[in-house]
Amino acid sequence: TRGPLAFVATGLLVLLLGQPGSPETLVWQDEFDTLNLNEWSHLVTAWGGGNSEFQYYRNDRRNSYVRDGILYLRPTWTSAEYGDDFLYSGSLSYPDCNMEPCSSTAGQDIVQPLQSARISSSFSFKYGRVEVRAKLPRGDWIWPAIWMLPKNWVYGDWPRSGEIDIMESKGNDNYYDSNGVSQGDDRMGSTLHWGPDANHNNYWRTHWEKSIQDTGTDFADDFHLYGMQWTDNHITFTVDNAEIGTVWAPQDGFWYFGNFENDPGGTNIWQNGNWMAPFDQEFNFILNVAVGGTFFPDNLGNRPWSWDGHPMRDFWERRSEWLPTWHEEDAAMKIDYIRVYQ
Repeated sequence: TRGPLAFVATGLLVLLLGQPGSPETLVWQDEFDTLNLNEWSHLVTAWGGGNSEFQYYRNDRRNSYVRDGILYLRPTWTSAEYGDDFLYSGSLSYPDCNMEPCSSTAGQDIVQPLQSARISSSFSFKYGRVEVRAKLPRGDWIWPAIWMLPKNWVYGDWPRSGEIDIMESKGNDNYYDSNGVSQGDDRMGSTLHWGPDANHNNYWRTHWEKSIQDTGTDFADDFHLYGMQWTDNHITFTVDNAEIGTVWAPQDGFWYFGNFENDPGGTNIWQNGNWMAPFDQEFNFILNVAVGGTFFPDNLGNRPWSWDGHPMRDFWERRSEWLPTWHEEDAAMKIDYIRVYQ
């Protein structure tokens, strides 16, 4: 039989049969004494990141830089460089663009009102323990992420080959759902994305959140340690070394855990992997700071845009509501280090 009990029992069985581990070895680290462009590559694109976000990602030291052993990923305003009129009549492009679309031209909507950074590591690995010491940005509608994508996409396009989100959060100070529960910068989430297609992405089965609302602090107040333990039989996410969620290798794998044999049916796309597939391949790190987009749901927190044709213009023209919450480098995600042990 399959189901929750079988799922738990399988996890316990795998745990009991596991071999004693040898002492960990630090296999890779970046302490960010410099921004090593041989270790990290910038995404340069006007693409909205798959979530209709409002930034143009570029390789510019105003958006990604290191100071005093800390990496800063910081959104800046396009108008500060090109003027406000440019947003309504200009065209923005960069010669080092490496993902289409490479240009953004004002029309029904304005040019991207924000510039930001997204970097990917050349280092990739399979299985290990990850530590990322980071301080999250403070500022309404900012979306920081520390995550991973597959190196080789052996099972196919997203989400077939998986995605590992170690940390995602929202920069809003005052952002509450209808029950008065904060959804802002005192809450973070960890997620696995997996499925045969975008419409069957079963991330909701492998999503966990951590709130520190009751402490009177938030994740933008100080540095915290975001972690992941990844083996051939489970993935565990941690914050400050405390577990927030674990998924054990499901019996017969994620295909049956997702009930994909019934919906959408067809052949098990992970049949050639182990029970952790698609999370049985090498992944690499991605660090980015996005702004706006569908990560911020409708009807929550007086969102200053709609999707009725010109969301970026809405957002920019209502900047008096959110711009005062952005205070210089407080709006940056700060990374002290990333370490990988095996």
